[in-house]
Amino acid sequence: MTGSSSNKAKYILAGGIFLVLLAIFAAWEILPGPRGRDGLETRFEKAMQKIQLVNSMKADLLESAEAEKSAVMADTDEASHASAQQSEQTSEALEKARRSLSHLLGEEKSPRETEAFDRFSSCWGKLRKIDSEILPLAVQNTNLKAFRLSFGPAREAIGRMETALDRLTDSSGASPDASRISTLASKAILDTYKIYALQAPHIAATSDAEMDNMEAEMKGLDRQVNEALENLAAPAGKDGVPFLDAARASYAAFHKINEQIIQLSRENSNIRSFDISLGRKRKATAECLDSLSALQDAVRQSVTFKATR
Repeated sequence: MTGSSSNKAKYILAGGIFLVLLAIFAAWEILPGPRGRDGLETRFEKAMQKIQLVNSMKADLLESAEAEKSAVMADTDEASHASAQQSEQTSEALEKARRSLSHLLGEEKSPRETEAFDRFSSCWGKLRKIDSEILPLAVQNTNLKAFRLSFGPAREAIGRMETALDRLTDSSGASPDASRISTLASKAILDTYKIYALQAPHIAATSDAEMDNMEAEMKGLDRQVNEALENLAAPAGKDGVPFLDAARASYAAFHKINEQIIQLSRENSNIRSFDISLGRKRKATAECLDSLSALQDAVRQSVTFKATR
């Protein structure tokens, strides 16, 4: 059983036990005879409804928070969307219960209950605003998409480029320019790998300054790769043209993918949603749970006070 399910079961069980005990207490100790629908029986029924709603709100709050975390941590778009939708639906269920509770509290106008309810409502409004930030970010998965491009298409493009330059070097073994061709080809592929090596740190970076520095380094390396490929044209000669053209095409594909990676990395949706989830969201969730517990205590004490008057 997960932590969320365990907590939810505990709240439901605790609420159920309380309601049963409350009903027995009302029936045997408080109500000596028929009292009608406007007597203590009605007040206890309302108290039971309020306790039940608060327990339901606690369970929904925990379930929504757990689904939000799943959306943030999911490794596919489908899983992110499914968890985000679950979080939103559970939040809507909580909001429906909150409105029902507001109606019940408005009928009796207990100052202590109203104060605790207002504290929760304020906290709940902040929490829903935080969720409106997190969930759209979580489903974008821009960092994950950038990593997939880096580990897949970008790496494959470098492999094709390296193969083409190796063939160019092999084919020019008897050429008087063989050494120069080998040096230029090695430089082109080495600098391309240096660009590739910067992709992962860029995707993981959290500040614009870090990304700015890495992008500046990438641009410098890109110029060097293009210069090396350009300088290969003359020594490669006519026989080397097919290999050099293949290397250029592969590097052009890599360059385009690298630009896509940078764009996705700049959006930083996974890192931003993760930071909010562990920071503001966790704190707000704890505050809302505390205010619900205070509301629960206020309702119980109000019932006890009425029963012993």
